[in-house]
Amino acid sequence: MSSKSKRQRTDQAAGTETAKQKKVKGKKQSDAGYGSGDFSGGWDVDSYRTDYESEEHWELRRNFMLAHKDTYDEDRLVCLAQTFINMEFLGCKYPSETMHLVAEMSKEIAEEFRRKRDQRLKRTFVSASDAAEQRAKGRRGASAKPPLEAQPSRRSNQDSRLCFGGGEPINLFEGLRFGQLVLFLAGGRSCLRNSCTASNLKYDERASLEHQATDTTKNAEVLVNDQVIATGQGENLKVAKQAAFKQALLLLQTHCYSIKLNASRQTIKVEKSQTGLNINVTKESADSLGDPKLDASNKGYRMMRLMGWTGGGLGSEKQGREEPVGYLLKNNRTGLGSKNQHGNLADYRKLIENYVNSDDMRDMQFEPTFSKEERASFHQMASRLGLRSSSYGTGETRRLLITKKVSYSTILTEVLSRQNPKFCDRYFVQVPMQKAHLFPGHVAGLELENMCE
Repeated sequence: MSSKSKRQRTDQAAGTETAKQKKVKGKKQSDAGYGSGDFSGGWDVDSYRTDYESEEHWELRRNFMLAHKDTYDEDRLVCLAQTFINMEFLGCKYPSETMHLVAEMSKEIAEEFRRKRDQRLKRTFVSASDAAEQRAKGRRGASAKPPLEAQPSRRSNQDSRLCFGGGEPINLFEGLRFGQLVLFLAGGRSCLRNSCTASNLKYDERASLEHQATDTTKNAEVLVNDQVIATGQGENLKVAKQAAFKQALLLLQTHCYSIKLNASRQTIKVEKSQTGLNINVTKESADSLGDPKLDASNKGYRMMRLMGWTGGGLGSEKQGREEPVGYLLKNNRTGLGSKNQHGNLADYRKLIENYVNSDDMRDMQFEPTFSKEERASFHQMASRLGLRSSSYGTGETRRLLITKKVSYSTILTEVLSRQNPKFCDRYFVQVPMQKAHLFPGHVAGLELENMCE
């Protein structure tokens, strides 16, 4: 009797120990920070597919989740599957423990995917001899071809190879909420208005019609094509509009392409000396040096402050100029219309024409060694040749910058699709989130400078 009761106590102790081990194991899994630890597998894998995900990416991610659905918690498995895709397609790096775990879980799935991809590439690429043979057949003309019924059976394979690379080009604006609107990040608060005008869209900032203003709080809203896209709140209408502008900029950058000039881009510097023209390359473009503006030491600045001016340009839309009006001190007795003895306008015109006919995308910057009259002539030449010209600086630091006019769509095509180094050195591009999977190298956010001016 005593031996029987002893055996029962031993079995109970063993059962209690097993239950404790299961409980501890379950607690460790649930405490790992990946969810509740439910491994029932009753959740729908297909519900995690996104609209912008390609078939290839989704198939690989789906196979990963299906392979481990019954052994891993839902939240944890979804995170690990996305980590696997980032490692496989984007080359992302993670802590060594995470990478070892994902590599072990995806071993068979990744090997199968890579094997199929290698076979697909082998079928796709055509050897040089095959391509030469096809070109030779094309030159012989249709008369040298045998009748259709006499064509060899491998004709379909040849046709499939000939079609490689001849598909439709990528539509960069397909499916975007704001269509072909592109943000050119320059000009401070005028950025969105100028970008919408360039894309033939209506832009407006106004007091909110839905939220009632109070003595201490004002509300504003930003509209694109008469649709409210952002709202803001502040102690006065100006502050409220600035808040709404920031929200609108954040929203539009999420759904539109953004372009920004590289401040340290290469620029062709043209300088006049007693021996002729000196042409060099600089990375200090005139539009990035910054123009001197009024500060508190200026009497006019203090007078404007006393009259209620808070900064920025004058006018209902802050369209007035912000920098002082430049002046030029004459140091000779020649008339304004006289020709410069040290410069030949015909040579300068030829220089600018050669710049237009070249494929050089760098700006052409004329240094302050040129006179005011010469800069005026350069402005006229640039206008006649379809170039854009702007002056920066005041007095003895006045510079003229001539640039080529390029459409936003051309910039996007050259930077994103063709990766043209001439454009990539000049422009930074941020793609909308909907196109991030196509251009993962251009998802970094670009900031607008002087946003509050």
